[in-house]
Amino acid sequence: MILLFSTMTASLGCFTTPEDDVRPSRPDRDTEDSATDDTGDTAAEDSDTGTDDTADTDDTGADTEDTGEPEDTAVEPEPCPDGLVCVTTFPYEHVSTTVSATLDDFDSYDCATTTDESGAEVLYRVDVPEDGFLALSLSDLSSGADIDVHLLASRDAGDCIDRGHELSGSLVEAGRYWVVADTWVTSGGDEKDGAYTLTFGLTTVPALEAEGLAAEFADDALYAFDVAWGNGDADRFQYAVTDFSMHSSDQRQWLLDLTDGSVLAELYVAHGEGSSSGNSGEADTFSNTDNSHQSSLGMMRGGEEYTGTYGASMRIDGLESGYNDNVRDRAIVLHPWEGSRAEYVSRWGETAETWGCPALDDRLSADVIDVLADGGLLFFWYPDTDWRSGSGYLP
Repeated sequence: MILLFSTMTASLGCFTTPEDDVRPSRPDRDTEDSATDDTGDTAAEDSDTGTDDTADTDDTGADTEDTGEPEDTAVEPEPCPDGLVCVTTFPYEHVSTTVSATLDDFDSYDCATTTDESGAEVLYRVDVPEDGFLALSLSDLSSGADIDVHLLASRDAGDCIDRGHELSGSLVEAGRYWVVADTWVTSGGDEKDGAYTLTFGLTTVPALEAEGLAAEFADDALYAFDVAWGNGDADRFQYAVTDFSMHSSDQRQWLLDLTDGSVLAELYVAHGEGSSSGNSGEADTFSNTDNSHQSSLGMMRGGEEYTGTYGASMRIDGLESGYNDNVRDRAIVLHPWEGSRAEYVSRWGETAETWGCPALDDRLSADVIDVLADGGLLFFWYPDTDWRSGSGYLP
């Protein structure tokens, strides 16, 4: 998927002249996009910068005379104790097994007191260099294995931050943490040990800034995902974030994979025509109201796929009462849209507005939907004081 998106994103730089010299007109509304009856608000067509050592002319460190100072002042890294796996770089992937594991110190955790984890485990010491979302992902389990992954604030099962059957994670401060890949034991005493791969990902605000996200937006996006993850709103680490404070001529949606901190795609995304109080390429007004033709802000969850007016589409459920919980009834969906193609944006200087749907390039939308449908999170951001003060997903 990463290679696919990399290839497809790169193709967005190509420009081909549209056949027509006018923007596509909006057709009548198609009831296929409505989640219920024909009462919703659907979309319609158109509308470390270290210096180079070789260039260092400051030779104060040269050993021209005996000053009594030691020549080597480098600090030796802390050794990794026997029996542990130490993680200091991200992303990090470790292939292991609990079949031959000799450690068996943890039998249960305070974040799942009734779950029997008395089987053998593999213990990781994790040093996080800066604040960010630490994601833990188990994969490639051998047949019959049942391994759970636990994130601990200390080497104590009573300090459990999060745990999961395949995924675990949390927004953490820089510091030392402990991760346990532990074997689940059945009520009959059968230890479900086996092989696995564990991936450690760290997504930070500076890393997102390097990808083009504004610092305030990136900070809010990570905070909001952490809240949503803690609520159980999501079942995966793929996450679409949109900055509506940016002009629609910019790629203002990022499809993130917190599993390894990567960016799967950068995309043009449309906003509702009612959200532009002035320049049609700028969104500055948002609502949760039917027939407003406005976009909504906040945290949302990808719903089921379906075939609508514009092709393969995805319904969306708003998670914030009063701000976006009407998006399904309004038929605000993610759908393919020629007006979000790079060629269209190059020609007209903006995406074509919709009736509120966050529509994407029709050549890319199916792959995005494949990533987000049935449980992926979508976050739509704008520095709006009312939403910020009322949202349960922001500090």
